[in-house]
Amino acid sequence: MRSEGLLLDRGKERQRLAKAAAFYDSRRGLSYRLVKHAAEIILAQAAGPRLLEMGCASGVMTEIFAARFPQATVVEGVPAYAEAARSIVGDSGKAFCCLFEEFEPAETYNDIVMAGVLEHVADPVDLLRKASGWLERDGRLHIVVPNALSLHRRVGVALGLLSRPEELHPADLAMGHRRVYTWDLLKAHILESGLMISAKEGNFLKPLSNQQMADWSDDLLEAFQALGHELFDLCAEIYVQCRLRTD
Repeated sequence: MRSEGLLLDRGKERQRLAKAAAFYDSRRGLSYRLVKHAAEIILAQAAGPRLLEMGCASGVMTEIFAARFPQATVVEGVPAYAEAARSIVGDSGKAFCCLFEEFEPAETYNDIVMAGVLEHVADPVDLLRKASGWLERDGRLHIVVPNALSLHRRVGVALGLLSRPEELHPADLAMGHRRVYTWDLLKAHILESGLMISAKEGNFLKPLSNQQMADWSDDLLEAFQALGHELFDLCAEIYVQCRLRTD
């Protein structure tokens, strides 16, 4: 559930981010494959030239975006991540270290990326509304969130590891997740923010946990990645492209 009008304790929020950063590494194991493929999905839809990446973690997406769009901008709440992003985007790009709720850009963007963002923030609808004001009129907002109804979470319920697909398991909590998304919840948040949905796709059919799939061959992982295009509703992540309403 969203927290309407929540007053954010910014000090505690920075502590939450630091704790999550100590647990999660987007360059490690299956996480790297998920992030890299999500970036490829976004690049197939993005046009630039001005792209804003909200949250960069270890910089896997940042490297991909900066190579395509020299005017890439990053906003990141973890100082070490923000500093690494500055070195990746170079002199032609920008990197800001602040909470998303504090960010006040001086320009608008053709593409805004929220990959692994909405499940973390206190009020996702409020953030979506703010981000819509940072878009060019014909710009695109790219969202990637964990899918509560993914195959591996359904397997977790069948095994008794989760009481329901939306339940936050220990890894979710360690990563700082406040929620995981069903398609209906994501759609509701997007429409409530005043944006419209222009495209959607699944990212990676993941039948088991990252740890259980750690020793799978590249061929097998690529096969499940390809199956994700056919089985959107069961994928590990949901990708959505949004635009400003025209009516």
